[in-house]
Amino acid sequence: MTFVRLFMTGLIVFFCSSFLRADSMDAVKDRAALTPATSEDEEAVEQDKATADDEDQNTIDDTKDTGVNKNDVNFSYFLTSGYAANDISGIPSIGKVSGTPELDGSLSTAKALFIAVPNNKIKLNPGEKLIVFGDGGPLLEKNSGFNKRFIKNLAILKVREGEGKRYLADVMTSYDDIPLGSPVKLLSGEKAIWDKAKVAKEFPTKPIKCYVAGGERGRDNWNQTDYVILTAGTKQGVVEGLIFQLWEVPWNKNIKLDGVARGFAKVFYAGGSYSLARIQEGSDSIFSGFEAIYNP
Repeated sequence: MTFVRLFMTGLIVFFCSSFLRADSMDAVKDRAALTPATSEDEEAVEQDKATADDEDQNTIDDTKDTGVNKNDVNFSYFLTSGYAANDISGIPSIGKVSGTPELDGSLSTAKALFIAVPNNKIKLNPGEKLIVFGDGGPLLEKNSGFNKRFIKNLAILKVREGEGKRYLADVMTSYDDIPLGSPVKLLSGEKAIWDKAKVAKEFPTKPIKCYVAGGERGRDNWNQTDYVILTAGTKQGVVEGLIFQLWEVPWNKNIKLDGVARGFAKVFYAGGSYSLARIQEGSDSIFSGFEAIYNP
């Protein structure tokens, strides 16, 4: 009997210890499941998060100061782009080109120009920069009925000297021929317009459809990195930064065919009833009359 009692006691001890070991192993597993990641894992997670934050910040930095990607256009590009107006006389100016002091009298090759300022209240200081602009002719688009004048900046000047109603300005940059009597405006005014265009704006939530009215004069088609003029502006909901898909439509509307996508253009300036957009890389040649469609 004593031997039996000892045997039963041993069995009980054995099973209890096994049970306790099992409980102990389960507890270890549970603690492992609840224990935070090791320091090595934490570093990897933090690194991934930092990388994502950097990428987000790069995107924010690329757009927070501009509705236009800062790698797309700059102020110089904006100045050399043409734009639309109902009439050139409606664009504020401070005076006109009245001639050149150079012997041959050619304004096309002049290094300096005289500027006639009719308003005695306007005072130009030495070093102040001016823009000569001109009328490039009609800008028409038949599908939309768009009918405006094409306006182009012709040159950038810097005032050398003068007073009253006559100033002498040096030609810093010339983009095109300068006709006698071409109107002149302050460069600071253009800079203010550009600074306003760079501010990011809320995108519209509805689709916008318009047309390509034109681009750089003297050409019948435009390619990637060129600008085009679209027939919709802020009145139609366009803001800087919108990307329009450009479609070639059948020339004969009796032919029931879908258009053909030819590329994209990103708006870098939105006027009241027109906008300027830069053709994105990878696009085909773009012609006047192409549809331009924005889909939110």
